Amino acid sequence: MTEYEVPAHPARRRGSRVWILLVLVLIAGGLGYGGWRLWQTRARTEDIVAAQDTLLRRLSRQLGDAQAEIQQVQQRQADLGSNLRRNIDDVAALQSRADDAEATITRINATLQGGRGRAQLVAVEQLLLIANERAQLAHDLRGALDALTLAQERLGALAEPKLFNIRQALAGERDAVAALPQSDVEGTALTLADLIKRAPQLPQRARAPQHLPPADTNTVRADGANNGWLARGWANLREVLGAVFILRRTDKPIDRLLPVEQEGLVNQLLLLKLETARAALLSGNTSALRGAANDAQTFLIDYYRAEDPAVLAARAELDRLRTLELTPVLPDLSRSLGLLRAYLDANPR
Repeated sequence: MTEYEVPAHPARRRGSRVWILLVLVLIAGGLGYGGWRLWQTRARTEDIVAAQDTLLRRLSRQLGDAQAEIQQVQQRQADLGSNLRRNIDDVAALQSRADDAEATITRINATLQGGRGRAQLVAVEQLLLIANERAQLAHDLRGALDALTLAQERLGALAEPKLFNIRQALAGERDAVAALPQSDVEGTALTLADLIKRAPQLPQRARAPQHLPPADTNTVRADGANNGWLARGWANLREVLGAVFILRRTDKPIDRLLPVEQEGLVNQLLLLKLETARAALLSGNTSALRGAANDAQTFLIDYYRAEDPAVLAARAELDRLRTLELTPVLPDLSRSLGLLRAYLDANPR
């Protein structure tokens, strides 16, 4: 024991030990509680660290996946860009080809249109030739007018301004043909045929009777016997003259008398004149038709009953025949044809 140590009191020494033990217990409890808290904190920290590590690994994987997807998207974008550039190039090439094809089609269409138009013009030329032929050679005004009308319609369908002068000339020629008097030759020929069929039934003027009642000569003879030789001579002379001439008194107009054997001849002559008129009509001979119609008209007046309705109808038909003009003066139809040929020569394609 040193000089500085003071001997402790036993009771006090025991109290201090209790306090020390209590402090130690408290310290041990505090340390235990602190260790427990530390352990819990450490456990929670480890759990948090593990969770964070797991989250980090998950985020890392997601980040890797996202980077991979980003790379894939970038690669796809690059591929799309490359495809887009190729598509743009392809579209440009296709557009160029389309332009070339359109130009080719345009040239082909122009060629076809030109060929079709020329074919139409050649057809119009044929129609104009037909119109001239029907008018000049066959004197068929209706056929010529139909051909000119069809040619005018085809030229109008082409809608070509360069053909205006041809269309103008063609319109003038068509109007000139339409203005001409057109006779219905077929209808008139049928009417004449019916008239020829009815001609034998037309009534002729009255003919002389073949059987007359004998003259009463008894009185004359009796008077002659009573009056001497002079009276008998006069009676004989009257008898002789009566055998040659017979006088009849009538109040009616006297018609031309025909013997019965001449009736057939009259009918044949009338039929001959009507057939001549029909032949002239069908041949287009206006002068011959008018001459035959005049002859038949005169024949009807001389030998047929003027008051009969059938005879009057026949004379009216003959009067109409005398007014027909079968060969009118034709206009010139060659101007439009000449202009069309000049256009075809100037445009060979």
